[in-house]
Order: sequence, then C-alpha cells, then structure tokens
Amino acid sequence: MTQLTQLKLSELFTKFILRLFMRGTSAFIIIFGRRETGKTDLSLLIAEILHESGHFKFFATNIKIFESPFHIEHITNLDDLKFWSEQNKGKKLFIFDEYGKAMRRRSPMSSLNVRLIDELQVLRKNKQSTIAVTVNEKYIDNASLGSDVLDGYFFKPNYRNPKIAYYNDLLEYKSQTLRNIPRTSIKFDTWDVAIFKEHGIKQKPRFKTEELSAAWDYCHGASGKDLGLHPQQVHRIISKVLKYYMEKEQSQLTSK
Repeated sequence: MTQLTQLKLSELFTKFILRLFMRGTSAFIIIFGRRETGKTDLSLLIAEILHESGHFKFFATNIKIFESPFHIEHITNLDDLKFWSEQNKGKKLFIFDEYGKAMRRRSPMSSLNVRLIDELQVLRKNKQSTIAVTVNEKYIDNASLGSDVLDGYFFKPNYRNPKIAYYNDLLEYKSQTLRNIPRTSIKFDTWDVAIFKEHGIKQKPRFKTEELSAAWDYCHGASGKDLGLHPQQVHRIISKVLKYYMEKEQSQLTSK
C-alpha cells in the first residue's frame, strides 16, 4: 500500500485534481489563504496525486523538503528552473511557494517580475505545470491573475479547519467546495522562507592568473578592500583586462 493510499483520498477528489492538470498541456494554479491554513500542504498533496497517477515524472519546488516518497528537486531561482524545465522532457510540476514575494504588485517592472511573466508562459510549452502559493492576491502583480495566464485558484479560508478549500475555475467558469482534504505525507519545513531569486549563484571559474581572478571577483561585487588591493591596483587590473578583451572582440563590438 502506498503512502498516498493511506491518506484515504476520496476518488472524487483525486479525479478532480487529475482533471485540472490533465485537461491541457500544462496548468497554472494559485493557492490563496492566510498563514497556517494548509496552503503548502495542499500543494504537496496535489504533487503526490500527480506522481501516483504516473502522468507526471518530474517535480520541483522552492520549499525545503525533509522527506518525500519520490524525488522533488529543490530550485530557488529562475535560471535553474528554466534549465530543469528544458532538460526534463514530459509532464512536470513546479510548486512555487511564497509566490507573492517574488511577483510583487508594488514592483511590476522589476527584472524578476518581467522575466517571470515571460518565462512562465514559455515553460508551459515544456509541459510544465505550476502551483503558486501565496497569502492574498493583493500582493501579486496583476499580470499573473489574467485568464490568459491563470487557469484557476484555490482558497483556504480557515486555519482551524485546513480540510476545507474552495476552487474557482477560470477556464470553465465553475466553482467547487472541497471538504475532508487529508494532509500530505511529504515532510517539509513549515517555517522555511522559500526564497526565489532571478539568478542562481555563479560558480567562479578557475582562472590562469591572479589578475583575472581579482577582476572576476570585483565585477561580482567584491571591493578593492575585500581583495586586499589599493584602488590604483584595481584600476590597473580592470583596465588591462578590459583593453585585452575589447581589442580581441572589437569586430563584435563595433558597427559596420
């Protein structure tokens, strides 16, 4: 008997979830609700159902997972998410916790906001479905809430009864109340902040000279003081490296 079977899911609830995520190439669903209403728990329960169905092969999230009956990749930046989505062929699911912190309404033109809007549409073509988890729609950039992007949303209304959820479908204009929803068997860090950034940590290459190594560090935020160099030494190194590469690549840098 699998862990999912032990959760005593109703057949109707399972069929309901499968239909949401199988009726198209991909799905984009948001789960709203106050803290401690079971939003993250519901998202992971959905992942269990999709995994058990056999239709979804790959799973990833920015949630810190302690224990899971199947592999869930930990991804905390858009660069790695794009790479993971492109490399793994077939249906896949990404659970985007704390979505409101990344897709902020107050900064609609931020680099991450703009890229997320563009990339989430492209990633859907890779058969990637996404579940975004956040507190309230008022914190999210409106671009994420349009019917051209969003397929539907769950709302968890009561922290005292996390077994209840309401679902509104934006594709078929239907609403449904879901009751007696069990908890996921996946163990996760409830208090983790679930960060998500635009770029991952760039691994420093192994340079042939100390000057190139210093130039790399300086261009990635290190100060002359951090490098143990006088400002004139930093200027000399950067000027030398810049001169070399501009002369080498001048055909690519100049207009015809």
